Amino acid sequence: MDFSKLQDLVLESAHNNHTVSSLPSVFLDAVIPGYRIFSQIIFRFLGIDIGLAVSGCVVMYALLFGARRLFVRSEKLFSSYFTSSVLIEDDDDLFNQTMEWVAEQPITKVLRSLKAVSKNNSNNRSIFDQSAAAEPKEQDVVDQPGIFNYEKWASTIPPRYEPDFGRTRFWFKGRLFFFTRSRREAKVMKPWSRGDDEFIILSCVGRSSAPIKELLRHIKNWTVTKDSRMTTVYRPASRPNRQTYHWARQCVRPSRPLSTVSLDQEQKAVIVSDINEYLQPSCARWYAARGIPYRRGYLFHGAPGTGKTSLSFALAGVFGLSIYCMSITEAGLTDSDLSKLFSELPRRCIVLLEDIDSAGLRRPDDAADSKKKKKSSKGSDAEKSDAPGAVPEDPTEPTTTSESKITLSGLLNAVDGVASHEGRVLIMTTNCPGKLDPALVRPGRVDLQVEFTLATRDQIRDIFARMYSSERDNIPRLPTVPLPSKIPPSKGSSQDKSSVDDPDTENLALLFRKPDHDKIDEEKVKEMANHFADLLPSETLSPAEIQGFLLMRKRDPKKALDDVEKWFEVLLEKRKEGRPLEMEAV
Repeated sequence: MDFSKLQDLVLESAHNNHTVSSLPSVFLDAVIPGYRIFSQIIFRFLGIDIGLAVSGCVVMYALLFGARRLFVRSEKLFSSYFTSSVLIEDDDDLFNQTMEWVAEQPITKVLRSLKAVSKNNSNNRSIFDQSAAAEPKEQDVVDQPGIFNYEKWASTIPPRYEPDFGRTRFWFKGRLFFFTRSRREAKVMKPWSRGDDEFIILSCVGRSSAPIKELLRHIKNWTVTKDSRMTTVYRPASRPNRQTYHWARQCVRPSRPLSTVSLDQEQKAVIVSDINEYLQPSCARWYAARGIPYRRGYLFHGAPGTGKTSLSFALAGVFGLSIYCMSITEAGLTDSDLSKLFSELPRRCIVLLEDIDSAGLRRPDDAADSKKKKKSSKGSDAEKSDAPGAVPEDPTEPTTTSESKITLSGLLNAVDGVASHEGRVLIMTTNCPGKLDPALVRPGRVDLQVEFTLATRDQIRDIFARMYSSERDNIPRLPTVPLPSKIPPSKGSSQDKSSVDDPDTENLALLFRKPDHDKIDEEKVKEMANHFADLLPSETLSPAEIQGFLLMRKRDPKKALDDVEKWFEVLLEKRKEGRPLEMEAV
């Protein structure tokens, strides 16, 4: 074999400042613009040939780039043919439930990219949930005079950490799952969206989605267990944040015990048993077999402060339902908006229409008459204003009457029209049932009317006993989260100086008198409750008025007994004069 030509090639390459192991300079110059000039300068001044080093870097980059492309391509093919996935969009309740569940998992302790959530808005957990998650010691949140400091309390609540956008993996029941959080440009601008739609993809290895469905069932059961003592409240979204009305989660609050609602026990039993039978799955089949629309409506009527809304929230807690509150007097709410809101209701929920009598619902025939009355009233007002000595009206003063844009037919179609959904519980409250149109309360729309009277003697006694009973102070809490260790302040620090040098500290210590009352046993509380009920007449005061009086003395039942007669006399005098009861003087 003749190696002379190969030897000449090697010698020629040596004269061109190249080695056999380096890449050709033409190739490097094409890949790295300016490489030839840069390498000659370094070789001339430093005497170093960088061809070998640069060639090694280029080769390594090419290998890594190729391996990455191969891995991405292989992963895509593997995911397409050998994995199953479920997509969850951000407008679904399951999105928030999944995010909360993942945030509680151990993967948030090892991930390098996390998102901290500490906002206290309507879509996050309530303040009661936060206080249950982290309960600091009293000395950590109370200033020296004994005044509660909210900033200190809020600083002890750790934020919630959840995975940031990207992909991560976790194990569940011995199976590997992949959690992908991503976002995309919204094709249709939603009222609550900020421009992009977020979504979650849960995937696992295998051609069956059964493991993912089992995981989602576990997440829903976990959420139900965690929120078993909580009630979710929804209201129509506020006008600045929407193009059209939609239901937005207002808050998550502790469920109200049914025993705290001041209502006759027989009435409670009738309502609870009726709703319980209605919500049974077999009841839906019974309705369908007989061609009866599967709906149930209730009308709670009575004086203000008698517990109509309180019972609605208590029923939501008893049956584990979310409550959708709405006032049809809200400005801008039309028939089409109302129909859209009712169409978006879940299959099982409680719909609360508050103060239905104040909406001023009229039939179409009455609209022309009301306009004529308005014109005539405006004319008479103008004549009065032109009269000598008349006081001109203030244009900046708001009017006391507000009419709803919802018509009676629009409300009736939303409640039980052809397109209305079935399975929900409708509760309407009113102070004046006589003002309601008979078509709104006819059988089929309102199946049960419940009258809320003023407080009877038994209710007065129960309110007092409930207020001062120590058994209700032992509220079950969620598992506490250990707080981070705190470094004690050094001597002479700003914290010590602020507590000593603050000129308001001494003044606060004089103003604030920490209540120091002896604990009263339950038998004594029951005895005092009977005595308190004897001092007040039956069916004269509303439960809200009695509760407001006791709240000002919630730590001193003896003072409540001493002050109740004088408070009741003042209340009666102001009622005779037609004046509302003002805040108590101290």
